[in-house]
Order: sequence, then structure tokens, then C-alpha cells
Amino acid sequence: MLNLRKSKNWVYILGILLFSVIGTKALFHPGLFTAHDIWNQVVRFYYFSQAVNDNQFPPYWISQLAKGFGYPLFFFSYSLPWTIGILLLKFRIDVYNVIKILFFLSYLTSGIAMYFFVLNLLKERLAAFTSSILYLWLPYHFLIIFVGASMGIAFVFTFLPIIFCGIIQMGRNEKIGITLFSLGLSGVILSHIMHLLFLLPTILLFTLWTFINEYKKINIIKNISIGLFLTILISAFYLIPALNYNKSTKAHIESGFSELYKRNFVNFSQILYSKWGFGPIINNAKNSETSFQLGFAQWISIILLIIAIITKKISKNYLSLSLILLIIFVINIFLMLDYSEFIWRILIKYVPIDFPFRLLLPSAFITSTCAGVIIASSQKRLKIILSIFLILIAIYTNRNHININLYTNYPLSTYLDSELSLTTNTFNEYLPIQANTKLLDKPWKEVFGNYISSINTKQTTNSLSFDISLKETERVSIGQFYFPGQTLYLDKKISQYNVDKDGLISFIAPKGRHSVIVKYQETFLIKFSKFLTILGILITLLLFK
Repeated sequence: MLNLRKSKNWVYILGILLFSVIGTKALFHPGLFTAHDIWNQVVRFYYFSQAVNDNQFPPYWISQLAKGFGYPLFFFSYSLPWTIGILLLKFRIDVYNVIKILFFLSYLTSGIAMYFFVLNLLKERLAAFTSSILYLWLPYHFLIIFVGASMGIAFVFTFLPIIFCGIIQMGRNEKIGITLFSLGLSGVILSHIMHLLFLLPTILLFTLWTFINEYKKINIIKNISIGLFLTILISAFYLIPALNYNKSTKAHIESGFSELYKRNFVNFSQILYSKWGFGPIINNAKNSETSFQLGFAQWISIILLIIAIITKKISKNYLSLSLILLIIFVINIFLMLDYSEFIWRILIKYVPIDFPFRLLLPSAFITSTCAGVIIASSQKRLKIILSIFLILIAIYTNRNHININLYTNYPLSTYLDSELSLTTNTFNEYLPIQANTKLLDKPWKEVFGNYISSINTKQTTNSLSFDISLKETERVSIGQFYFPGQTLYLDKKISQYNVDKDGLISFIAPKGRHSVIVKYQETFLIKFSKFLTILGILITLLLFK
């Protein structure tokens, strides 16, 4: 890795900062904005912060979601961006501004990460800077932030170049490579694990190229193995519970999700160019208002690289790199088109897949890298001309993509009370497997029974408590879905319970007045997973020295 001050990289970092501020200027406006996922992001971050205040770290169960019946949101939803956001809350910044700051930080750090990846790959600062700007000024990047408000994916933009920087360093047998690789891969998992499936072809092929082109192949295998092991350890607090408890949710038995990919292929013409819009995908990605264009500067970079290879203008040092980049690019484009459906039909049997167009991110990453290769292979005077040309094209063709649709100034309660924020998942797919979804259409009550009254109700993210009075002994149900980790206290003593036909916690309550508490508590599996994460972080820090 290159020293920031000694190598004067700070000049280029300041340039990246400037282009980042211009590209995200819409975030500096007061209030929030309309976007596909913005309501969900507000609700997720709010409850994440409340869960931390309730001594859940990291959070898992959110008692107030699903109309108050409880929902295992953070067993399965990403938490890394919100962990960063918690630190910002300490400076008394409100939820809306924290969300905007997080989007800006993801944007800025993605540009910096891209710069250092290409710098380590090509040893050429201007090439690295050009690739960085094309990675920032990218239609799909603006789509993710201003149209989709997809916080997790915004951070995937940051961690992808870190993974590749780690691969390069591991190929050179540098210890720092293991750290970068494991942190980058863990970052993707903890930011948006679904995206990892769409990044795998790019990561695997680039790793194979590195393996072929380096002499110390045993060291590469060893370093990658250690990096993967550390990734599993660092991500254990999320990976192990998510994989284990998925079978306790409706996502495990409902099959509609497996058909989703069929409606989300795009046409090649849409990748070449598609009109910018803010509407969501309703039935089919091919007919939506969403733009899936790759970007003019990105296409020009690919064309210039192909021309350079055909005319033998590409440097021999970069020929094999250029070829593998083009191969990866073609594969990614093919997999976004419905011609590749036969491949997805096989994959969906083993892994959950939703939107093939997510391959736009690795495609854009590759094309931005191609721009750097073109610059690095050119003569000195031509380097500057090409760099300015590509950057100007990127800025001009994205000039209308850096705006939001509409600014809003809703109170926080509007987001929290909205039906759109019932679980913050489109299909409520992580409801407990025994949960009766019809309950979500009815008013919530803390307790259900015949001759019963309740007072002193209090609900936090991990508990529900109240006092009940019964005229006679009877079976009652509590307004909380059962999920592993739920513990019932009757008169401050742990009590046995059953699960009723609606998936609610049910128990026999004796006649008289009693205090009732349902509290989510971490299972042994979760405690062990958190221990593995701490262990992984410690080992990674030792390797970083």
C-alpha cells in the first residue's frame, strides 16, 4: 500500500472529495426526499438506534414492528451502515441528517477505495483518479442513492474495490492483503449480503487471473483461505443466526420469491441507454420507469479498450488484465439478459436470487477499471487528454441524475405509523413461520383472552410488559409472535409457554393479578456467534500491524 502523504495522493483525494460534494449536492438540502426505500430506511435506523438504547447490540428482534407483534428484522437485514449511524447520533444529529450523511460517506469512500484499488493495480495516479471519478459519476450509483435510497447497496460500492485491492496485495504476498480482503468481503456481507451473489463471478474470475499471473501460487491459496476464514469469523454474528433462524420464518416455506428473478431481466438497449425516471418496478424491469443504463463514459472506456487491443496499442503489461476485464464484463452483461435464464433456473434451486440487473454494479466497477487501463497505456500527453475527456463525458451525461424527485419534511411519527413500514420488508417474508398474517389487519392488543384486563403496558424493542387481572384461571395469548429467544416471565419468574394457532406466545394464567413480561434474550447460538466476531476482529487487527 502506498503512503498517503509521501506519495502526494492527498491532491487526488481532495479532487475526489470535490467531485463527491458536487455529485451529492442534493443531500445538503434541508429535510429528506422521496425515494423507493427511504421510508424503510428511516424506520430501520430509528429502531436500530432504539434497540441499541435498549442494550441490544447488535440488534436482532424488534418488538414494535409487525403492528406490535414483533419481527426479527435485524436477524436478516443489514446492520453495518446503521452501526456507523449510531456514532453520528452521539453528536446530536437527527435521524434524517444521519441518513443523508451516511449516503454521502458511502459515496465519498467508494471513490477513495476505487482510487487506491486502481493505484495498486496500475501504479498510475491519473489512471486511478479517472477510474474513481467514473465510478462515482455513474448512473447506477445515482440510481441507488437518489432513486432507490438503498443504503446497504450504497456501501457495497465502497467495499467492492477494497476486496479487489486485497486480492492484488495477497497476490504479492503482502499481509495487508488478507486484512483488506476479509474486511471488504465482510463489509459486503454486512451491508447487503444478497449483492455478494452478484459480485461472485467478478471476484472469482479476477482472483483466478491473479492466481495465474503470480508465481507464488501456494501463498495465494494460503492467503485467500485465511482471508475467507477471517471473513466468516468477522461476519459470524450475522451469518450464523441468519442461516440458522431462516428456517423459522415464512421465507423458508414461501415460493413466490423464487420466481422474482424472471421479472427482473433487462433489455440490452436499456443497458446502452434508458430514460431517467423515479418510478418503481411494478411488474417487469423491462417496462419500468427505472433507468438501467451503464453510462456513456463507461461504454466509451470499453470501446476504447477493445480498439486498443485490436490495434495492439495496449501495453503488454496490461494485455492479460484487459482481456480478463472484458471477459468479466461480457459475462455480467449476458447474465442481466433473459438469454441467461437457464443459468438462473439452476442457481435459484440453491441460493435466493431476486434482481439480475444488480449485475450493473460489478459491470460499472469493471468499466471504470477499464478507463484506468486505457489511461495507463497511453502516452503522457494523451493520458491527460483522455482523462479530461472521460471525466467531462461522465459529468455532462449525468448532470440530470444528481437531483432528487421531491424534498419532504414529514415528522418522524409519519414514517413510523405508516403501513409501508409494517416490517420494512416488501413481502414481510421474515415473519415467524407460525405467524397468522391476518393479525396484521386487526388492531394490536397486548393480551388476548375472555375475562381479562390489563394495565401498565410498556413496550421496548426487546420486551413487552403489562399487569393483568383475571376473574378465573384461563389460557391467554400475548401480543408477541414466538421466535427463538423469546422468554416469558410471570410475576418475575421464568415461566413455560406454548405457541397458539396464530403463532402467539400462550400460557395458562392463574386467577388474580399478575405481572407479565415477554423479553427477547440472546440464544446461546447468538452469543457464540458474537464471540466468533470479536475473535475475528482481534485476529484481523493483529494482521494489520
